Amino acid sequence: MTKQTTPATIVVIDDEKRMCDSLTALLSGDGYRVMAFQVSTRAVEAIRQQRIDLVITDIVMPDMDGLQVLKAVKAVDDDIPVVLMTGNASLDSAVQAIGQGAYDYLLKPVEFTHLELTVKRALEKRRSDLERLQLLEELKLANMLQQRRISELNALYEAGKSIGSAANLPELLRQIVTLASTVSDAEIGSIMLLDEKGETLTIAAAIGLDTSIVRATRLVVGDSISGYVAKTGEPLIIEDVETHPQFQRRNKEKYRSSSLLCAPMKIKNKVIGVINMARKVGGGSFNKADLRLLTTFASQAAVAVDDAHQFERNRRRLIEFEILHEVTRELTNMRSINDFRKLLIEKLALVFPIDYSLWLDWNPAQCRLTAAGVSGDANLPLTDSGGIDLNKVSREAISLPDLEFEHFDLHDIPAVSEYLAEQIHANPNLPDPGTARMAIPVIRQGELAYVLYLSASSINAYSDDDRSLARLVVSQAAVLFERERSLLNATRLLTMGNMISEISHDLRKPLTSIKGGLQIMRQKMAEIEHLEAFKLANEEVHRMNELVRELVDFSNPNKYQTEKVDLRHLVERAADLVGPDLRRKNINFSAEYDDLDWECIVNKNQILEAFLNLFLNAADATDDNGSLTVKGLIEQPAHKKEKYLALRISDTGKGISKDNLSRIFERYYTTKDTGTGLGLSVVERIVSAHSGTISVESEPGHGTCFTLYFPLPR
Repeated sequence: MTKQTTPATIVVIDDEKRMCDSLTALLSGDGYRVMAFQVSTRAVEAIRQQRIDLVITDIVMPDMDGLQVLKAVKAVDDDIPVVLMTGNASLDSAVQAIGQGAYDYLLKPVEFTHLELTVKRALEKRRSDLERLQLLEELKLANMLQQRRISELNALYEAGKSIGSAANLPELLRQIVTLASTVSDAEIGSIMLLDEKGETLTIAAAIGLDTSIVRATRLVVGDSISGYVAKTGEPLIIEDVETHPQFQRRNKEKYRSSSLLCAPMKIKNKVIGVINMARKVGGGSFNKADLRLLTTFASQAAVAVDDAHQFERNRRRLIEFEILHEVTRELTNMRSINDFRKLLIEKLALVFPIDYSLWLDWNPAQCRLTAAGVSGDANLPLTDSGGIDLNKVSREAISLPDLEFEHFDLHDIPAVSEYLAEQIHANPNLPDPGTARMAIPVIRQGELAYVLYLSASSINAYSDDDRSLARLVVSQAAVLFERERSLLNATRLLTMGNMISEISHDLRKPLTSIKGGLQIMRQKMAEIEHLEAFKLANEEVHRMNELVRELVDFSNPNKYQTEKVDLRHLVERAADLVGPDLRRKNINFSAEYDDLDWECIVNKNQILEAFLNLFLNAADATDDNGSLTVKGLIEQPAHKKEKYLALRISDTGKGISKDNLSRIFERYYTTKDTGTGLGLSVVERIVSAHSGTISVESEPGHGTCFTLYFPLPR
């Protein structure tokens, strides 16, 4: 405790100048610092602006009387003693003064000896009060430090218990960051872990940060404060990030804080992550004690993470092997894709809850996910026999326009899951998306093939571990299933090819006989040509002949021989062949190509057949004086990641309705009275066989545009 060395400051207030001068002279002579005022309001302002030890004031004054001054002084500091003087003493004024906290009440004319004694006693009380307050502050600080130390020890103890008792790693890390932020008085805290390659930091647990920030934060090692600590392996304390020479202004948007702590999490001198604290409660700065405590927490967190990772790796590997072993063992017994889906759901449901699942096929040409399989929830639309009615599950339930879908990272399962959940929730034919949900995009040859959507009405959402396990199992199982199915299909195709070749050969003879018989009948009975039955028979013979031709093509190995061909020449050849049809309706044909290498390895007969089908369809759909144009260019399809040679075939015909547009490539589907429904399905098969793709755009009354994409020459 230190003694006061500076003279006490006394404020004298009296509207009589003579009284002010007398008291100033008397008290200054006793060694006090005296401030005299004749205007009471100015005196009160001075008391508010600096430390005052004693106030001596007259009661009767024009601006503020003594009792008002007393009240104002007590509002500034209740411990400042106030001595009141008056020449008109009364019992009421004395009682009122003492009741409001006046130290003494003196009558004028004041006895200076009495005044000096009163001043001395008042200042002694003032010093005693200040010393008492200082002692209380010191005791309070010591108690706070003691409580802080106890809190630190308790936090370390709780963290130690958590390592052995936490149900999983995310819960453990959340407990540690919560304890660390509590004892360091930080409003924001986070634990960031390095990826397997040791290149990127992501937030594994946090307190005080928005979920969007937690998900979006990706820091490269060496970048920013956390990245720097991860690279150097040394703890760091920053008192003011605004003035720090190395990290000035960094992380301000995220933490909105000037003082930061960051400590590395190390196992055997290898950094596996960092733990951060920011925004000290009250706006203060962190100190070395805070950093020391955080470093201890980081060490414990590192041990926990390493143990949990090792355990989780072993557990997940065991589960993966078990599920994949079960799937592999039962693959030979599967007869359909539905059997495969059912098996996957059964195995995954052993690991985490699944109330229902949707298997969605991805249509890249239309940017649409189509419900192809559903299982689970009893509230799903059912058929009369009790099965799930896919016709009632809208096949246009989940449409992903190009612009929206391009924003998705297919590996970002949470983002895709939330988007699909919104789409499912908006469709009355689909069940509630559930609390726990995940969408597993299955990538085949670098592109999206289909999506498995899982949902459960669980208290907790699916964890990252659940998503990781599901993705691995689904992807690996899909590869195994497709490989098994490919082998089975290859065997079946070989057998079917031989059978088809023989059957097609045998069918040609009776078809030829029937066709010849119809021709003889038409020659001998001319009137028969106008009978509906004769027309129908003739059309059906033609249709069967086309089907036989398709079968022969399918079974002919020479059909798939390829050579280098200029696509422009095939377009010209197809245009020549349909020339009579175009000229008959005065349809203008034009072709324009970008200056490119248009030679591709293709089967020229098949590609010519595809062009012919499209040109004939265009000629049939276009009215007189219309146009048919071909534009050749390089373009990237909406659902591909690389550019292709593109041939855009456009007409000014009738167009295709929206209802029919999604089915035009289905075999035997046709809107023509005399059509077979094979033309466009053949085109789609031919382009796909050449590792290409096809897209279509159409508007009724404004024509149709087919775009055929072929791989660029290598």
